[in-house]
Amino acid sequence: MCMAAKCGVHYMAVKLRGDIHREIKMADNNSANRTSSAEMVESNQDLLTQILLHFPVKSLLKSKCVSKRWLSLISDPQFAAKISHLNVNLGPSGLYFYGSPFGFLNFDTNHNMLKVPSLSFLNVTGIEILQSCNGLLLLLCSFSSDNDSGFTYCVCNPTTKNFVTVPLPNATANRSIAGINLAFDPSKSTHYKVICVLMNNMQYPNLNEIEHLVSPTYQIEIFSSENKAWTDSGGPFEAPHYTDFEHGVFCNGAIHWLSPTDVSLYFDVETESLKTMAMPRIQTGGPSGYWSSQRFPYFGQCSGCLHLIEVDSISKPRFHILEMKPDHSHWCVKYRVNLNNVASEFPEIARRYMDEFPTLALNNVEEIEVQYYAYSILSVVRGEKDEDVEVVMVIPGKIISHNPRLNTSKLLSSWRASNVYDCMQYRWYNVFHYVESLATL
Repeated sequence: MCMAAKCGVHYMAVKLRGDIHREIKMADNNSANRTSSAEMVESNQDLLTQILLHFPVKSLLKSKCVSKRWLSLISDPQFAAKISHLNVNLGPSGLYFYGSPFGFLNFDTNHNMLKVPSLSFLNVTGIEILQSCNGLLLLLCSFSSDNDSGFTYCVCNPTTKNFVTVPLPNATANRSIAGINLAFDPSKSTHYKVICVLMNNMQYPNLNEIEHLVSPTYQIEIFSSENKAWTDSGGPFEAPHYTDFEHGVFCNGAIHWLSPTDVSLYFDVETESLKTMAMPRIQTGGPSGYWSSQRFPYFGQCSGCLHLIEVDSISKPRFHILEMKPDHSHWCVKYRVNLNNVASEFPEIARRYMDEFPTLALNNVEEIEVQYYAYSILSVVRGEKDEDVEVVMVIPGKIISHNPRLNTSKLLSSWRASNVYDCMQYRWYNVFHYVESLATL
């Protein structure tokens, strides 16, 4: 959900509460001896539940302080399951992102409404966010003490500050972890699953006897929060070269992994079936063979839509935002972005090499023109309508958003990374959605 849509939801909840208060006031005026409407609502569990289900999560958290009854109701796992089911495609309230520097971006225009969701409650030595998925985070946590040190995997809800540890997968000397991902769909289940891809390490007794390079095989293991155990899924399989199992994206019931070939993989979590999806064809004049990190600077999901951004070169002002069809048949162009429209509002995104290297300037015509664009794409945030879309970008000294449908851009935050090269270093796998959720663990 985009920022405008989130404000709309909050307005609806406020209006609902206002209507209730007006009805209570009218009822009290009509009959002073009659039980007040407020007491009637308070005494009717079903009615109170239906009203609270329309509240934003941040309001529900504050509403726990109203009374012990409200605290008990909002803390009930069944209520949490209902609110999570209704908000399954809720857009992010902010972004965690890493790099130099790293931080948190708050999408709420009223910064007093959303505090930075710190992870300090985990009380560990180090934290690395591996994935965000519908309000939950998959973390790699390191710990150290006088008696012991090591690492463990955790799944946490940063909104409720609850977390659980996940036992390590069944990696051995012959099987190493290629990637680990989180799958959580509150519209289908209150339970989450952790998907681990293990690579079977090949043993070569004599490298001189190998005539052809043999591709490694992989094995998928699944940890379910329901049965608390790791189990094998299917048998060994081969994958397209350099498949990125570390940075999977969960969308519409499947984990998606990118490969630099013309075919990538996705894993249907419910049916435990591994399938292929075609990648966009390389355009004429683009890089041949394997794509570079510049070609696909963003791969992620929002509001149930899987997105891929394709960029030919940082010297070209236009790029496409692609969307995968629900049947995984092909990618289609959903939005077209023209960075010249962004530059009209934020000229610092358009760069010339002479700006960075003035002593090497030759003062010719080519140097006066824009030669490249300095930015990194943090996220694509979608709402309920096609025009409710924001491309969140880091540019020198600023974080901005651009709506490619309306061709509008706005400042979200100033940022310490004023250096051109610092702002160009972020990648989609360093950015994680913060989605407010009451999901229980």
